[in-house]
Amino acid sequence: MDQKIKLANQIIKLREQSGLTQESVANKLGLSRQRYIAIEKADRDLNIEELEILSTLFGISIIDFFNEPRNNQKFVQMYFYILKQIGKVQKTKLAKLLYLADFRNFYEELEPMSGVRYIRREYGPVADIFFEITEDLFDRGKISIEPFNDALMISSTTNDIEDNLLSNDEKMRIKDICKLWKDKRVGEIVNFTHQQKPWKACLDGEYIPYTLIIQEDPANVYKPIA
Repeated sequence: MDQKIKLANQIIKLREQSGLTQESVANKLGLSRQRYIAIEKADRDLNIEELEILSTLFGISIIDFFNEPRNNQKFVQMYFYILKQIGKVQKTKLAKLLYLADFRNFYEELEPMSGVRYIRREYGPVADIFFEITEDLFDRGKISIEPFNDALMISSTTNDIEDNLLSNDEKMRIKDICKLWKDKRVGEIVNFTHQQKPWKACLDGEYIPYTLIIQEDPANVYKPIA
């Protein structure tokens, strides 16, 4: 679905949840009802000032307009599918591979695989549920975490792994990413994500909008630098 249509649908949903009419929202924006209706039909772009007015009106942040529906269960399937491809992998590297899978999928399909939100951290983007999921899987004996030098290595301890939520195309994308990065050092994948527009455009601790990856050069979406 086109990003403009997604935004329009989000605005309609938020307006209706807030119990507001089209006319009242149009008045807040200083627009005629007809011009506002064009926004809800995805026939008119919003500028940043208008987005700020709407975010205040609906009680959300601007980034929330662009958040994708999240699927934590699918994120876990992505997690194990990567482990299946690579075997034992450093914790930091696993976090980056998940990021590359979600953002590559958004670049190519205009929707992520899982829709979980990624935060800009010192060592690159990390899903906001990554550490929670990792701890839960470890506590339930689904993964093993072993120290190795200054790192932690993660591997699966179960063969009972579901991947039914992943399409064949999504599995192909994950396989491509794992094949490209499997033998690369952790520092290389961290540096790669640091060079991308999504990480550069945000501050530490901020959520990274999926839409930022669209601005990236096609050769720099997920492939390691030769």
